[in-house]
Amino acid sequence: MMTKYQFDIEIIIPSTIEIVHMKDKVRFRGGKEDIREFVKEFYRLKVLTGGQFCKLGDYILKVSDYLTEDRGKKNLIELPSHAWAVMASKFTEVTYEDEDNPFDFNDCGYTNKNLFDIGIEVMDLPIRYLEFYEDGTYEEKIINR
Repeated sequence: MMTKYQFDIEIIIPSTIEIVHMKDKVRFRGGKEDIREFVKEFYRLKVLTGGQFCKLGDYILKVSDYLTEDRGKKNLIELPSHAWAVMASKFTEVTYEDEDNPFDFNDCGYTNKNLFDIGIEVMDLPIRYLEFYEDGTYEEKIINR
C-alpha cells in the first residue's frame, strides 16, 4: 500500500509509543512526556501543501485543501495543513488533563468526521470522559489506573 505514495515527510514513531490499531482509527499510547514529544512532530505537516503526504508507520497522513476520494481509504487520514497543528495542540492538551483521555481527533469536531481517525491515550493519567444522559445532563467520569 505504501509504495504508490510519494512521501514528503516521515514521522518516526518512538519505541516508547504503543500503536493501537483499530477498525476505524489508530491510537498512540504512552506516558505524558513521551506523548508530548511525539505530537510535536505533527506540527511539521504545516509546511506541506494540498496533495502532499506524510508517512507515519503503516499510516498515511494527507494534507488537502479540500476533501478528496482518498478520505475513505483505510489507514489514510486527510486534513487541511492547519488542522494537523490543531490536532497536535489538542493532543498536547490531553497530557495536561485539559481534554478527555483517551482523545481521538473526531472528538473535537474541528472538521468533518474522519472516516479513519487518529488519537492518543496517556497511560500515566486517569481515563476521563463525559457520560451523557437522555435528559440532556451529563456527568464526568474518571477511572484511575
